[in-house]
Amino acid sequence: MVDSRKSIQARQQRRRANGEFAEEQDTGLPSDDTLTDFERKRLNNAMLAAETNIIMDPDVANYSQYAASRLDELVARPAKPGETDDMPLIVANLRYDPMGTDGSRADYLADHVQAAYDGVPVKARDRIQLAEETRQHILDTAVDPDKALRELGLRPVQPGEHVGGPDTPRFPGELAELRYQAALKGAQTKQARYDAASEKHLAPLNEQMLGLYKANVNRGLINGSAFDDKMAFADTLRELQEDGWNPQAGREYRKSKEFRKLEKQLLDGRKPTRRYRQLRDALCDDEHEYRAFMAADPDVFDPDEKAKKPFAGLGPDVGQAAMLRLAAKHRGVKGAVALARWDPGIEYTVPDAKHHTFRMEHDRPGIGHMSDGSTYPVGHTIITANGIKPSSVMSWIHREKPGSPEWEHRARQRFMEQNGGDWHSAS
Repeated sequence: MVDSRKSIQARQQRRRANGEFAEEQDTGLPSDDTLTDFERKRLNNAMLAAETNIIMDPDVANYSQYAASRLDELVARPAKPGETDDMPLIVANLRYDPMGTDGSRADYLADHVQAAYDGVPVKARDRIQLAEETRQHILDTAVDPDKALRELGLRPVQPGEHVGGPDTPRFPGELAELRYQAALKGAQTKQARYDAASEKHLAPLNEQMLGLYKANVNRGLINGSAFDDKMAFADTLRELQEDGWNPQAGREYRKSKEFRKLEKQLLDGRKPTRRYRQLRDALCDDEHEYRAFMAADPDVFDPDEKAKKPFAGLGPDVGQAAMLRLAAKHRGVKGAVALARWDPGIEYTVPDAKHHTFRMEHDRPGIGHMSDGSTYPVGHTIITANGIKPSSVMSWIHREKPGSPEWEHRARQRFMEQNGGDWHSAS
């Protein structure tokens, strides 16, 4: 495959002379040293999110390093107000790159990058070169080059211009048709897998719980919760439904005069903290539950502790409460408090594609790192993203020992529903 970048510089002067690019080049792009801390952190977070999204997708995980390298080459700085966002060109550059992956996998990779940089407009190091290179990539590999060029505002295919790379099949359009069919099949297969898993996990929910699921499963995230986290939340609501959980009734009880009187009595002069309220609202829906909570002498009265949401994407009133309530059911009040604090002693025992090439030793010894830089020994593989993920702690909540049949079943189901394929040893 010929690298289309080799002929780009030779064409740039002609393109500039023709005045094709209305936007002037910013020849004074700041270096990384001149970015503000906020700008640098925003770019770094977007890059990390893109690399993580790609490496967690088994279909394109092998291209994570290449994609990260290309993003580092192309992205110069955040776009200023009023400037054109170059990210659509960068995403298209990766999508149609003949040096990268192809077929539906190219679309998966590009979609991961686009999702990571959503809301983060950027400027390329050289927009003219980027546009020329992207146009050549589209001519080499696109299903419908004219359509792709038109969507990006680039020059359409010119008379006599070669379409397709040097390995183009004998019949014009055959390579494009093959790529289209591969992309269509990949998207249909992935959606069918998601639909089947959703039906299995959501079917047991009654109307009330299904309403709570829809209202809380994506709260707080621009792109929504990961699929495996959605299914873990649905499973949590199903189990709490079997217990007769009614969060609305719990809220009404905590507003009653009887509760306020009892609360004042059991607090015994202690001031309610944010952590106390977080656990109280999750675990105490009637007098029996509140008395049991306070009898456990919960460590929730430090006035300087800042309470944070343990689970990314889940609503604060029902989503967070449901997961903490499930933890308390299986591990007691102390377990729920530990989970709310992201306690490093919690075992995240479900594998994902970032830390497991389909299967890694779950009991491999390692070293964990605290936020203050200190370390602690761990006898298992730690898996986490965006704090504590609902799907990552389900085995811990249910006391499933790593390597047990129950642990193996949950891990296998989660991986196959999220990533497709079989979950087996890398060896």
